[in-house]
Amino acid sequence: MKLASDGKINEDGIISSNEMITEKEGYEAMLYMLKAYWEATESNDLTDILSGGEYWPVQNRPADSAFWEYWLEAVEKVRKDGPPPLKELI
Repeated sequence: MKLASDGKINEDGIISSNEMITEKEGYEAMLYMLKAYWEATESNDLTDILSGGEYWPVQNRPADSAFWEYWLEAVEKVRKDGPPPLKELI
């Protein structure tokens, strides 16, 4: 199974990528990633998200390497599907 992070993370968990996205794509990817994280964990605790995604103890190595995978999947989703759908107010 091919992962979005194939070739973008080494055996030591150090992440790398030279691909660029626009500010808008980055914002939309963040929305997709946060929604996917919430759906997977049902956690509303922002500290869970922030602590897993921050670099620790080495620069360019997330505390939880899954966050790099979540991010890359979200960027791919923005490129493939465009912005998240609009919410409907009832």
